Amino acid sequence: MKHVQKVRGIWVVRVTVPEELRDIIGVRELVERGLPNDTRQRERLAVGIINGFYARIEEAQEQLATRGDAPAPHLSSLAKAHYQSKLSVDSQKRSAMPTPDVIAAEEQRIYERIDKGEISISNGFAPMINAMTDLELMRGARDHDARLRKRRLDALRSGLVARDTKLVESDLRRLTSAQKLLGGPGSTQWIDLGLALMRAEIEALERTIERDAGDYGGQPQDPLLTEPEVEPTQSVGYQGRAVSGMTLSGALQAFHKERTAGGSTLAAKTMEEHKNAVRMFNEFMRTDVPVRKISKKDVIDYKNALLNTPNRYTMRFPGLTLPQAIKANAKLGKPHATLAPKTINMKWLSHLSSILQWASNNGHLEVNPAQGIRVDTGSKVHREPSYLPFTRDERNLIFGHEMFSDPSTYGTNQWALLVMLYTGVRNSSEMARMPLTNIYEEQGIPVFFLADASKNQRSKRLVPIHDDLISIGLMDYVHRLREKNETYLFPEWARRTDKVNDWFNNTFLVGIGIKTKQKVFYSFRHTLATELARAGVPRELSKMISGHAPQEVASVYIHASPVQLMAEGLNKVRFDLPILAFFRDNQIMRRS
Repeated sequence: MKHVQKVRGIWVVRVTVPEELRDIIGVRELVERGLPNDTRQRERLAVGIINGFYARIEEAQEQLATRGDAPAPHLSSLAKAHYQSKLSVDSQKRSAMPTPDVIAAEEQRIYERIDKGEISISNGFAPMINAMTDLELMRGARDHDARLRKRRLDALRSGLVARDTKLVESDLRRLTSAQKLLGGPGSTQWIDLGLALMRAEIEALERTIERDAGDYGGQPQDPLLTEPEVEPTQSVGYQGRAVSGMTLSGALQAFHKERTAGGSTLAAKTMEEHKNAVRMFNEFMRTDVPVRKISKKDVIDYKNALLNTPNRYTMRFPGLTLPQAIKANAKLGKPHATLAPKTINMKWLSHLSSILQWASNNGHLEVNPAQGIRVDTGSKVHREPSYLPFTRDERNLIFGHEMFSDPSTYGTNQWALLVMLYTGVRNSSEMARMPLTNIYEEQGIPVFFLADASKNQRSKRLVPIHDDLISIGLMDYVHRLREKNETYLFPEWARRTDKVNDWFNNTFLVGIGIKTKQKVFYSFRHTLATELARAGVPRELSKMISGHAPQEVASVYIHASPVQLMAEGLNKVRFDLPILAFFRDNQIMRRS
């Protein structure tokens, strides 16, 4: 693979910086060391690293082309910008670190390769050692990064005492060139700026160590970073403004701390979306933004950028920030589809507004600049519904497929579709990670307990298991999983929560000829809601089943009525699927 080579036993990515850009970037070569030995992992990581390097070079080219004769910024402003830049890099590195789920999936993949014989001692110890070494590197990535930062911090402190600026030389060269500052290596200006950058980086590293302990609210103490801001014409940072005060990342940390205080809970999925919303906005602003510096125009510009942002840009353009991904997508002959307005409104703008509203309520800025900013999607009265239920003929086509002919052979895909149809849960996150311990009888009625449903408190609910699922053999399937000591109802789906959705939308529905933008995996939820109404189930009872109304779960343990009423209402729905006829015929044949 181009730019990837092995140097003294270590895999390295190297990209040479064009000569005319070296004074801006500050180095002759962009290098990332320590890639894993596993070819598949190494190449996947290298793609993102190389993309990031080339995006950095492209930005330097644009900077070279647009250099002006602006006055040199104040030393304090440069230090503040450097401080924020280092914290922004830290935030991006943390978001790229392997999560426990990713590590668990990699461990499972290694064991599957061992089971298949792809990794075997008969082929020598090297493949086994390499695979396990890469896994251990993933497990220790955060600790390793923390140790490197501590060593860097110690070295900077020693260098500061000795007035030795070589540790920040690349940043010095970049700034002196980009800002057209006077004075070369060894000059008073050079040393003064170098010492200022070192003081800023020391403060930034101290914040990252606080982050390791879960504290994102720390503020700099160095007078260089706390002195009053310079005039706007001299300031630096996004759109020429100086930077200080609680950052957006700091506001998020404090917001989450408050929302989870005293045993309160905030769904893990929602918290992750909040983090992504902050990361995306900071990428757009090119720094971890102080909340009081965010203007309404910034948010409007961000909204317009989101309209041009390719869907799943971190996967399609690994290693690129949001602005870089927009540029890269525009250069494609056939650009990827961009984010849907509904997604922009309900996720990225909504989450950003929630965090900024907390910051406003707590005195970190005057007003919420994101309040009311949304993509105009027109009147709901005149809009077509986003998703439609499956018709009777479409249900017969889906569940009349040969893969449903023998219930005794059903696996993840078959049971997943049936469970989604008969429960009407919102999405894969509500069912993919369903623990077997959350399937039990409540007052004699088999139920799913959706304890991990993420939208709101009402979503955490009991859903009775439909009689049809029991007739087809769902509880036998559950029993077999328990005998195998499995943890989840759908072990494969739990490891990758979009696995069944992707297969159903992009393979199965396409194969049977009914895939449209309005007929997708989510249509199962609309299908059950429609059939509950047709069966005459009261609206409030239907809303309790779907999670649109509270079930008053505490009363379930005192009075039988809520769970019994839901079961009675749910069992009024009769889909009359072809598989039920197959099942009844087989039962009759067995009895005869």
